[in-house]
Amino acid sequence: MFASKVDTLLETIRKLTRRGAYQNVKKILEKLHAADVAYLFRYLNEGEQVKIFSIIADTEMASDILSQVDTPTSARILTRMEVEKAAEILHDMDPDDQVSILEDIPEDVREEIISQFSESDAESIEEIMQYPEDSAGRIMNTNYFALQEDVTVSEAIAEIQKRGAEATEMVFYIYVVDSRNHLVGVCSLRQLLLVPPSTTVMSVMAHEVVSVRAETDQEDVARLVEKYDFLAVPVTDDDNKLLGIVTVDDVIDVIRHEATEDIMKMVGTGDEYLNRSVFRRARMRMPWMLAAFIGEVIGIQFLHMYNVTLDRIVALAFFLPIIIAMGGNIGATSMTIVVRGLATGRIAAKQLKVVILKELSVALLLGIVYGLFLTTLAYFQFGSVNYLGFVVGMSMLISMLMAAAIGSLMPIVLHLLKVDPAVATGPFVTSTVDSLGILIYMGLATAILM
Repeated sequence: MFASKVDTLLETIRKLTRRGAYQNVKKILEKLHAADVAYLFRYLNEGEQVKIFSIIADTEMASDILSQVDTPTSARILTRMEVEKAAEILHDMDPDDQVSILEDIPEDVREEIISQFSESDAESIEEIMQYPEDSAGRIMNTNYFALQEDVTVSEAIAEIQKRGAEATEMVFYIYVVDSRNHLVGVCSLRQLLLVPPSTTVMSVMAHEVVSVRAETDQEDVARLVEKYDFLAVPVTDDDNKLLGIVTVDDVIDVIRHEATEDIMKMVGTGDEYLNRSVFRRARMRMPWMLAAFIGEVIGIQFLHMYNVTLDRIVALAFFLPIIIAMGGNIGATSMTIVVRGLATGRIAAKQLKVVILKELSVALLLGIVYGLFLTTLAYFQFGSVNYLGFVVGMSMLISMLMAAAIGSLMPIVLHLLKVDPAVATGPFVTSTVDSLGILIYMGLATAILM
């Protein structure tokens, strides 16, 4: 939706709601796609979200909207509804969406809602919630389409037609199982349509099936989908029994969630930032700010060590900010590239040496270019100070090389130590690069100019 259209719709809906013209609001919402309504909810406050959601009478549409709204918002809306209505809306969702929302609902309310489900549905939800957080089991959809291996093509097509619209949403691939529900193969609908009706599914299926275990990390599942361009990945237990499938839409959510989580961690906060109090936000950032603070205090001590040099050559102070800033920028860039590469699997262990060398080569080239610029500037502004241009230019080069090395190496070291690089890298890289940049600059100036 374009920004202008969103603004117009929001203003219209708010005006109609204030007047109590709920039927008009209902007509507007019915003309919109569920994804567009979910998008509008981003710009509504909690009271407006609950009030407008209560207008939606169609349970199926309500389910579609909540499955596309962010999880904390969906949980808040359902928590403020009657238990029976909340259970009815959740019932129309896929099991993975149900679990995702129920996890964010207070335990007492969650138990009441689950009690409204049938025994089999409640057991399915409880089973999914037993899997580790951020695993394939947590995000899998148990509404998959599978056929016995001895079924004929005509019987398979008849089964798809029998299930109707429900089947068309599930038939990314047709999974073939034996009598014990063990996964033995996979085929596509296209393959079934190109062979005689009497052919058995076993005859056309691919026997080599790429699958994941329920305990597999969701990021690994996402990498698998990206690598093979799958629309869905089957999830099995240790005995290769088919449990469910992870579909590409869930993978997209995982990629978005993990990217957001990594970025938030790099600045010392969490992925549910908007739902936390100011005090909690400050408390989450405190340890990482302390790390940066201590690093900068060390930099102050380095400056104090060379106060005599600064007293005698005041011109040095003019170039200190730019040398520190350029080193910090290239360090942050290298850090981001490596952290993201490690997180997405694009940088493997055997490629680390190549990545580091490339980052150092880039830093060397940029350091030479900007070092020459700074040398020229120093010559025109402070030509009376001999060798000042050489000192600032060389300091720029060395500082940028050092920053690239630290920015590349620190995430790798943390990764090898089994520490999440996204959590700890940012503050340490920033403070280390600043402190060492000061030490390099002032040390070089003292050695050459004093």
